[in-house]
Amino acid sequence: MFRCPHCEEPGISPLRKAILSPGLVAICKSCSESSGVRYPSWLLAMIPGTILMLAALFVTSESLEWGLNIAGFTLMLILPFFFTPLHKENG
Repeated sequence: MFRCPHCEEPGISPLRKAILSPGLVAICKSCSESSGVRYPSWLLAMIPGTILMLAALFVTSESLEWGLNIAGFTLMLILPFFFTPLHKENG
């Protein structure tokens, strides 16, 4: 569980954190407050995966294309999960 920025208790599930993006909020199970991520940190975490997936458009090898797409998609899931901090949301 991830710590809520409101109550500092572990109240946000890993699955919810994994699918969190700007505009989507997570509700803490301990205090029922809303938390989210900010665009700058989320976008920075998405850049490496996006670059790999764009590079896959320009390779001629099908296996390399698949590898780049899979690696890019994996990075787009993992990096925001671990490197985007939770912030207090209004409402």
